[in-house]
Formats: sequence, structure tokens, C-alpha cells
Amino acid sequence: MLTEQYYIQLEERTMSLQYLSAKERFEQFVMKEHRLYQRISLGQLSSYLGISQETLSRIRAKK
Repeated sequence: MLTEQYYIQLEERTMSLQYLSAKERFEQFVMKEHRLYQRISLGQLSSYLGISQETLSRIRAKK
């Protein structure tokens, strides 16, 4: 059961990297992982989202 949950999370992450824009990935992450968003560095977050730190900074500035 646990393996199935991890597989579903992996599939969701793969699909988001392929089909969502950087802004959509950022917004989805903030909604799902609000507490984690407050604790991790921007470098770690940009790496996880598959975008540069500059792009992440631009997205955050527009928000």
C-alpha cells in the first residue's frame, strides 16, 4: 500500500514537470506543501520544481 502511494506521487510529479508551467508547479507546491514551503531554501525549491532561482524569484515577485 505504501509503495502504491509513492508510485502515485511519483507519477503526479512527473506529469507536473512535463505538462505544467513553472508558475503552475510553484502554485501547486505551495498549496500542497505550505508548511514545507516556509522551511526550505529557495535554491532547494527551485531545484525541486525544475526551474532556475531567477525564474522562481520572478514568479514569487508577481504573486
